[in-house]
Amino acid sequence: MTRDVLASNPKLCLNPFNEALRKVEEEFEGWEILAEKYHGWEYKDDMIDVVSTTDMELQVHAPLNDINIASINQSIRITSVKEIKKTLKLASAIGANLVTVHPGLYSPLGIYCDNVLEISKKSLRELKSEAEELGIDLAIENLPEMWLTLCSKPEEIRELMDDLDLGLCLDIGHAYTADRLEDFLDKSLDPINIHLHDNEGEDDIHLPLGEGEIDWPMVIKSLDHYKGNFVIEGREIEELVKSKKILKKLINY
Repeated sequence: MTRDVLASNPKLCLNPFNEALRKVEEEFEGWEILAEKYHGWEYKDDMIDVVSTTDMELQVHAPLNDINIASINQSIRITSVKEIKKTLKLASAIGANLVTVHPGLYSPLGIYCDNVLEISKKSLRELKSEAEELGIDLAIENLPEMWLTLCSKPEEIRELMDDLDLGLCLDIGHAYTADRLEDFLDKSLDPINIHLHDNEGEDDIHLPLGEGEIDWPMVIKSLDHYKGNFVIEGREIEELVKSKKILKKLINY
């Protein structure tokens, strides 16, 4: 995988795929596509046609809305896994070889259960098997520190990685909300994908780089061994471009 700078903006999926791709293509070397709405499975034929017109690096992020692979409701868990399996097939169809997935959430009653992480593991085993058949790398993402999130701490992520032999999507902004950024930057975690955005240490507000409190020179120095893509996440294209300029200065691109 090349060391490209990719864009990620969830609101892009509310636009037709061709329009969204052209917006990203103007400013970025690649795109991490959120597989929702007009960029989901139902629109795969259109997406296949459009990606044949670009040489951008493409990755995919599994859907987020109404998805919970760690749900204590078995029907919801099964449906969530099925939806993400569609995403893996979509990624294969458009030539994306990496898919990032969230480990799931605590539901209101799930917070009182002690097996929620095991439920997530069950789902991830099914997804990893599908990904391997399709030749796709599956990356599990650390989540922000919130009452409902799994894997906001490095020890939880490490357990999933070790038990399931999964790759890591290291989200720097999420790690900072958990006050464990330096632990997440431990070289032994060895991420295969990285998300970049800023915040002030509490809420996951996806600020442009430099507008929060994260020490970006320290982060980039700690990632000198990393050879994969950098995915800049943000709320607007203009904010993504601003972050890209800062990042390229830091990595001497």
